[in-house]
Amino acid sequence: MSQHQISSLPPDENAVVTAICSHLCADGFEIEQHLSTTERGVDVVAEHPQTKIRVFVEAKGGTSSRKDSERYGKPYTSSQVFDRVAKGIFTCLQLRTKNPEKNSVRVILAIPEKPDHFKRYIAAVSPSLDSAGIEVWFAKESLL
Repeated sequence: MSQHQISSLPPDENAVVTAICSHLCADGFEIEQHLSTTERGVDVVAEHPQTKIRVFVEAKGGTSSRKDSERYGKPYTSSQVFDRVAKGIFTCLQLRTKNPEKNSVRVILAIPEKPDHFKRYIAAVSPSLDSAGIEVWFAKESLL
């Protein structure tokens, strides 16, 4: 499984998306779409102008991004992480089905490094993610 570490950030989904965009821009990609948690669709769509490689990113956060939420600023529980990982993998599988060209299209699930439940659930299916051509990028949580 291809895993990348992204700079420290708060673990909500908006921060994960912002970090992914910064990382992709640093690698020469141009961001075509960058959605927030209130918008529907692929969280990040980017293309490299020279290689024409396209990137589709599904991002999940480790806490709620809504300030009025009971979970705001608190790590998700194990069952909440399972739900987010499962939905993220399903979305990535849909993206890969629509974009089967593994040499020209990268599909990425971007998730926080913490809580640790994320790594545990990903480890259980990493061979299948590899076979499907789905990369997993872990975003490091900032010090709270």
